[in-house]
Amino acid sequence: MYFKTVHFPSNLNNTQVEAVLRKASMKETMSLDFKFKSVDIGTDKIFWGLEDKKDLKFTRIKTSFEFFLPKLIINLSKNPSVNFYKIRPGALSIVVAGLLFFGLFTGILGVIKGRPNIESLILFPVLIVIYIALTLFELRLTASRAVKVLNQI
Repeated sequence: MYFKTVHFPSNLNNTQVEAVLRKASMKETMSLDFKFKSVDIGTDKIFWGLEDKKDLKFTRIKTSFEFFLPKLIINLSKNPSVNFYKIRPGALSIVVAGLLFFGLFTGILGVIKGRPNIESLILFPVLIVIYIALTLFELRLTASRAVKVLNQI
């Protein structure tokens, strides 16, 4: 469920991007969707990285103050002809979004059935807007870190 595709700058190819992202990452052996570790001490690494057979996955290393931000995962294909990477939400982020939209849906159903619950009609849209804002903020942070790494070439 990728929602954003980012093309490499014209002067870079897949091999160069892969090398620089590997250099800026700490290797991980567990799925990044279920990685909940934070790093509060200084490190020169920016991402957690996981290698599969067909692609590389990266997620931003967060501090303990950023635990509430939704997780985004960058997917970089190992195919040398590919000139982009894709970004998707982590599994827990998808679950949280699903629960928020389910709450909104049940609130709307209550209004349709004549049993309006004003609290849910106000609460869930507000929580959804906050969640989308946090996701966009995390997307900007992740994209800025990726650009910072790519500018090192």
